[in-house]
Amino acid sequence: MKSKVFFLPGADQKTLKKRFPELLKRLIPKDFMNNARVGVKAHFGEKGNVTYVPADYSRIAIQFLSGKGAKPFVFETNTLYHGRRSNTVDHLNLAREHGFSSDKLGAPVVIADGIRGESAASVPVDGKHVTEAHLGSLVPEIPVVVGMSHFKGHMLTGFGATIKNFSMGVAARKGKLFMHSLSKPWIDNEKCTLCGACVEQCAAEAITRKAEDFVILKEKCTGCAECLGVCPVGAVKIHWDEASESASEKMAEYAFAACKGKEGFYINFLVNITADCDCLGKKMVPVRKDVGVLASCDPVAVDQAGFDLTEKEMRSAHPDVNPEIQLSHAARIGLGARDYELEEL
Repeated sequence: MKSKVFFLPGADQKTLKKRFPELLKRLIPKDFMNNARVGVKAHFGEKGNVTYVPADYSRIAIQFLSGKGAKPFVFETNTLYHGRRSNTVDHLNLAREHGFSSDKLGAPVVIADGIRGESAASVPVDGKHVTEAHLGSLVPEIPVVVGMSHFKGHMLTGFGATIKNFSMGVAARKGKLFMHSLSKPWIDNEKCTLCGACVEQCAAEAITRKAEDFVILKEKCTGCAECLGVCPVGAVKIHWDEASESASEKMAEYAFAACKGKEGFYINFLVNITADCDCLGKKMVPVRKDVGVLASCDPVAVDQAGFDLTEKEMRSAHPDVNPEIQLSHAARIGLGARDYELEEL
């Protein structure tokens, strides 16, 4: 049987926000019993980035869930790379600046993996790559999740949405490192202009100057691939055939670990669709007009629907990457189904 995916079309943000409760009613028709704790998984936005999903949508979801008898809260984990989202104190301060605060949302805001992302819970997985997923320590305790995911391109996996949000987005530092373990980039010094953007971005301090060139120290590199996104001339390279396939499959297996045993409702926002990830701390230009919002109880189906609606842009953004690997592997391991029925609201 095909999974149901609800589609709220529209390119006008004001109208989408006004109609967003309609989508929530179709996605979550039930009332919650016994004051069920519901975790709303959001992304608080990187400093300098302006295309992440606005906090208003989380606020609307919280109001809806509270009206259904739930006790919602918003959660996120710290990042692997350097910046204000790499530790809980700075992360929460940045979240507040972007509108993700308890007073504005009407619910608590929680960082699920400790002060620096080192507080982890291990979840067993019988996967191709993963035998033990290291999730933020609070993640396994959350019985019901509502995913608020931004659909956009990604330099390593082609695109990122719900599967990425419930893998990279909920893993503790050890898990993030594992998913990135094969993505070891290198620098084409004939193209490099020595601007130093990659050095500034690298949290592992793995990029250094040797003679007249920058080099990446393989033994220190975590494989986060953020240097690829910040290089203005495309001088940072990676062996995509190995790194992308491995990372995509690991992400699917981590998402399986994060979602199993939970009641899940997954929402993809196809607005401000950029070629690269929201984790880049810079203003990016969308690659197409806004499409709308998708929602499903199936995390694979909602990503598949998003990809089908944006396939041309996603394939052209990173032509060296196969964006369907995460979808095919996620379906293969039982995270969800690629076949779906789209119901437009």
